[in-house]
Amino acid sequence: MYSLSEIAGILGRDRVTLLGWVKRFELPVFSKGGYPECYMSFIRSIVYLRLSQVTESQIIELWKLEFKLLRILHADSLGSATWMIDGHKQTGHEDRRLFLSRYDLGTELRSSAVQPGLDFSESESELFAGLEMGEDTLRLLDSYMKLLDPIQQRLREQAPILIAAGRWARGGGW
Repeated sequence: MYSLSEIAGILGRDRVTLLGWVKRFELPVFSKGGYPECYMSFIRSIVYLRLSQVTESQIIELWKLEFKLLRILHADSLGSATWMIDGHKQTGHEDRRLFLSRYDLGTELRSSAVQPGLDFSESESELFAGLEMGEDTLRLLDSYMKLLDPIQQRLREQAPILIAAGRWARGGGW
């Protein structure tokens, strides 16, 4: 468990920046500290994306779609305060995970075989199914992938530059 100040120090960011991200990404706030490892991992992902010249607005737009997907898939029914980023606690199946939350869909992202009716909670059913309310999971996943593709392309382009910068910062030259 970490305090927000510890996370800020480890990731080389100030606490105010982290508080802004917590607010803009609508993450839970733990008044007495005690931020879990998944919090650190999620914030680290944001730092890496920003270092790779991915704009904050692109990240937030992707996050909003991902968050909506998580809700449609009932990932919020598992009872954790950090349900939206708990996927950072798990490893493996990279091709099945959403990009920011690391949530495992159970099928490859590009396979279009998501099972939108799964519900892990014991709550009462809603009056209308998601599709009847206009929540087309596959259409949402398609929009999500269209946003994700250029972000991943940017990461591929920036990776060699960031590696060279790290080498240079350690005194290894160009």
